[in-house]
Amino acid sequence: MREFPPGRPLVFCHIPKSAGTSLTAALVEVLQPERLVVGVDLTLLGGYELEGLSPIVQAGIITSPEDLPDDATLVAGHISPGTTMARFPDADHVTTLRNPRNRVASQWIHSRAMSEWDLRHWGSVGTAFRLGWLPFADYLQQEVIAPNIDNTITRFLAWPHPLLQRSAFIEERHDQELLAVAMDRLDQFAHVGVVENRSFLADLGTWLGRDLPDARQNERSSIRRKRRPDLDAEMSTGTIDLLDHRTRLDRRLWAHVASKSLDDDPQDLLQSSWEKSINRYAAAMDQKDESRPARKAVVALYELKARIGSRG
Repeated sequence: MREFPPGRPLVFCHIPKSAGTSLTAALVEVLQPERLVVGVDLTLLGGYELEGLSPIVQAGIITSPEDLPDDATLVAGHISPGTTMARFPDADHVTTLRNPRNRVASQWIHSRAMSEWDLRHWGSVGTAFRLGWLPFADYLQQEVIAPNIDNTITRFLAWPHPLLQRSAFIEERHDQELLAVAMDRLDQFAHVGVVENRSFLADLGTWLGRDLPDARQNERSSIRRKRRPDLDAEMSTGTIDLLDHRTRLDRRLWAHVASKSLDDDPQDLLQSSWEKSINRYAAAMDQKDESRPARKAVVALYELKARIGSRG
């Protein structure tokens, strides 16, 4: 049985919208860690300040490696290996990568499902979600959320590289340097998989020496009618070209990992998994809002307050 003593925890670096919530739940269920640490560091902070956060959200913000307790047995969350490897240089690190197109689209869809009620604890950081209410092409142009839409996987792995800016897209002349840093960091992980590999949970379980349950969490099943997009119109050729530019480095990282664990051609799998995701998102648009009437009323009240507040 594996043990993760103080000073050498298991670290799951959760890249947003890459099945990480479900994987965290599976790891907690199986490992039963004595000291679980879940948080978010500053890696993906865009051009907004940490203002107005509720105490419960503020408590989960990791501002430096020293914020991580040295007796942690499992560390999980949107915490870059730049933070965790500095704090736990001998720890086992694991992560999963997702088709970068799918990851960005999923983040946009997730944001459209968020309401003012959902964002009530997030203060100014809620900007990152509210911008998801824009059309997809406009969303991809928002430099204030560059870390969330512009080669996020590369940024997450390479942080805190000085070429990474909080509110600026990566310049192509810096591509090779940042890709090399991200690739080197990735190669230091004990185990890396891709979400598109149907056996990625089993493979991770084999490495851990435990069977991991397939627990699916944080999946959005419906979107409020007024924010349901017309995906055919949203995913125009020009928008897809822009999306591919925003994920150009991430797709190379994904293919690097996929080529080691899958027999499928990485490019074919990128396209087929993209088509499946779009079909799944389209089906989600037709799902009814199953919220209770009381919750719907509260959500509507918060939306009204936000509209009044925006008028001045």
